[in-house]
Amino acid sequence: MSAGTKLQAAVQRYLKERRQLGFELRAPATELMRFARFADARGHEGPLTRELQLEWAREHVFRTSTVTAARRIEILRPFVAYYRQFEVNTEVLPTHVLGRGHRRLAPHIFTNKEILQLLEHAERLAPSGGLRPLTYRTLFGLLAAAGLRLSEALKLCVGDVDLNGATITVRQTKFHKSRCLPIHASVVRALTEYRRMRDRYANPDPGASFFVSHTGDSLPANTVETVFNRLRSGLGWRARGDHANPRLHDLRHTMAVRRVQLWHEMGVSVDHAMFWLCTYLGHSRITDTYWYLTGVPELMDIIGAQFERFALAGGGDE
Repeated sequence: MSAGTKLQAAVQRYLKERRQLGFELRAPATELMRFARFADARGHEGPLTRELQLEWAREHVFRTSTVTAARRIEILRPFVAYYRQFEVNTEVLPTHVLGRGHRRLAPHIFTNKEILQLLEHAERLAPSGGLRPLTYRTLFGLLAAAGLRLSEALKLCVGDVDLNGATITVRQTKFHKSRCLPIHASVVRALTEYRRMRDRYANPDPGASFFVSHTGDSLPANTVETVFNRLRSGLGWRARGDHANPRLHDLRHTMAVRRVQLWHEMGVSVDHAMFWLCTYLGHSRITDTYWYLTGVPELMDIIGAQFERFALAGGGDE
């Protein structure tokens, strides 16, 4: 490999070789190409230097800069090690040169008022009375109620939504598993209303996408994120977590936290119920489910009151 070889070509070769070994590398592929474009734009040639890698890792990061930058280095290191076989003076940075990239950042746990605001503003999207506002209102409502990943909701087909049986089937998700989820009667009503409108614009066949645009096409995830971000800006919410702004994915965190809160209020054994929640969310390990929980004031008040009653009743005596 000559010193003048463009880095983007090297990244493409690296990704091809890794995928032939069975690695998907979807998110890393995006970040590595960003790094390559960053280096090429600066006219970089030859070995990859420590300074170049750190400059890219720290570019355009703000409130969560240390975590974001550290994650970028974690993604970059395997490629840099690969690249060193062609440019022997390439520097491979230490694993945690910018700290750990997988520290837990507290999510924004939505209040009921905020969720209602989101649904109301989605319903006001243009064109008034058309499919688009109903699509986003229903989609955001389903994410909040069922705790689905956005990708799972957008992959739902018409045949996956059983309105008579009050279930939705989520197929081949993050961990290559499928699951059938019961849904509340209020969710069924919302999905039924959407289905009636949707079928006027799009293919009603069982294999067709359930959530569609006003043209009847599938909704891209980045389009949904853009709409959410615009609504969020208009609502003027202030983040209560460690991220710069409330995220659409925080609806999934919110569903998990509110469900545990409800179980505490009902006196359900949370230790046992967590396995139900693990299955419902599509996690392969119970630790992944606990990762979603955040000690919001409402939940901590309930737990604190329960512990106080336990202590006063002499529950701690041998």
